[in-house]
Amino acid sequence: MIKKRALIYGNQKCFSKYIKRRFQDVFEFDVCKDFKFLNEELQVYSVVVLVLYEEEDLIDFFKVYGNGVPLVVCAFNKKVLEIIIGFENIVLIDTAKIRSEILNQLNFYFKETVLNTGLPPSIGYKGLLFRC
Repeated sequence: MIKKRALIYGNQKCFSKYIKRRFQDVFEFDVCKDFKFLNEELQVYSVVVLVLYEEEDLIDFFKVYGNGVPLVVCAFNKKVLEIIIGFENIVLIDTAKIRSEILNQLNFYFKETVLNTGLPPSIGYKGLLFRC
């Protein structure tokens, strides 16, 4: 099976490492801590996962938002979550949930959308916020 490429942005290693470890069988991950050093075009990635901890991380969010690559945002900061909740074409993961719920949300999104295993046409992800 050919793995799809994914980019994880996070300035702290813990949660990014967790995602990378959990989905390493289906994705080839690149990890980035600062987009000013990103040398590749974003279009080579099947998905970009942004792990945001503080308001300053929004600068990097705006660098990748709207580039046509599926975007998953895991926000550990309620202010950040409130700012980006109205944006379209992103999936927001509420990290206030326990890790198993977050993993289930990511697994569902990756399987049904990024890995194209079949999503009913009536279901979309436009500005969707997962909350269990």
